[in-house]
Amino acid sequence: MSKFNEIAVDLMRRTAAYVPDFDFEGADPATADKPWGNWLKAELGFRNHWYPTEASRNIRNGEHKAIKLLGEDILFLRRGGRLYAIEDRCSHRGTRFSKRPVCYTDDTITCWHHAFTFNLDDGRIRCLLNDPDTSLAGRKGIKSYPVREEKGVIFTFVGDMNPPPPLEHDVPPGFFDEDVAICVADPYLVKANWRLGSEGGYDPGHHYIHNWSKFSINARIPMTFGWVSKKEAVLETSIYELKENGPKGFTRLASETTMSMTARIPGRNGADDKEVILPIAAAQTPSEMELLGQHVPTTEVGEWLPCGLKVDPWPFPGVIHNEYYVPRDADSHYYFQCGWRNVENEEQAQEWAEGDLGQVRWKVPVVDDFTVQDAEAREYIHEFYASEDGWNQEQTARFDIELLMWRVFAGEHCRGIQEEKHTRGHFKR
Repeated sequence: MSKFNEIAVDLMRRTAAYVPDFDFEGADPATADKPWGNWLKAELGFRNHWYPTEASRNIRNGEHKAIKLLGEDILFLRRGGRLYAIEDRCSHRGTRFSKRPVCYTDDTITCWHHAFTFNLDDGRIRCLLNDPDTSLAGRKGIKSYPVREEKGVIFTFVGDMNPPPPLEHDVPPGFFDEDVAICVADPYLVKANWRLGSEGGYDPGHHYIHNWSKFSINARIPMTFGWVSKKEAVLETSIYELKENGPKGFTRLASETTMSMTARIPGRNGADDKEVILPIAAAQTPSEMELLGQHVPTTEVGEWLPCGLKVDPWPFPGVIHNEYYVPRDADSHYYFQCGWRNVENEEQAQEWAEGDLGQVRWKVPVVDDFTVQDAEAREYIHEFYASEDGWNQEQTARFDIELLMWRVFAGEHCRGIQEEKHTRGHFKR
């Protein structure tokens, strides 16, 4: 198998035994301790990574917004044209600043409860308004979070590494290309654990849910009953990357799969079999069906640490869909979606990012329709994994091999696991 990506071969060898009907010579035997143990621990997310947090346009100068990331309460403020992110918890007695942010200067925040005043950039205590001679001045007070704004997206680093690793290592390849313009949708809350989003975005078997998408129907895009990939197809088209100075993840040529728009339910006790035809294929002639099959796009799909998906192209040629499943807490995540397009000048970039073009060619068909079904599906499996021991009770099928491979890869190559103690403020300041 030397012609295949070595990382993909290793991941398949370690996970094949957990998937019925998946033949892989030399597969490791299944054990009680599954090889994706770190994935199971990461219900609050991966620590020491950058996360897309909000669209820049949604926090204007003089405004603030409280956002929970990986269970940590963070207050974002834009003062004097600069964006800051601080722990939403006074070091004195834990008062939440977001109830009444008091900023007498553009670079400080004063707790509305007992007048402790902190630097916005480093979180150190500047002074106590009611005790100007305090020895606490200059000491560490609250945590400040590194933030960067790129192409209309606010990114936040959640972790302890100082300095933090480059943001460029935590987004899919191509995001920072100079000729790539980004249309940013407002993120929204999905009541499901972030890992269900990360798995669901790529899940080869989930395409069945999109047969009722208005966009799929109107554009006559065959969604099928889901992909079932053979071992050779997965290995031939999956490229995992572990660059020391770049993003970590994989890409996969999604068209190299077995797809069908008809299926059969076997009858019992002498009853006839039941043929099932997908809505888009119903009442189509053989020649029309053949044309539909030719419309299956050649698409590269990829997952990237810590929580990003890239689909190239989607939904139309020349457009790339990029989405993130940003952990909020153990029971919810933010669905953060971007549409990319190559442009030749600043005018084109602005039209895509802020004008009608990005709306019509990406946001309306994808964010407002297609991916809504993905979010719904996550919410309706969350209870199984959250309270019904789903991580141990799930009954995998052959097409799940690629999800298991990602679980192992992501868990082993993340920079850390977010823990419950971090949500209580027990971290380095």
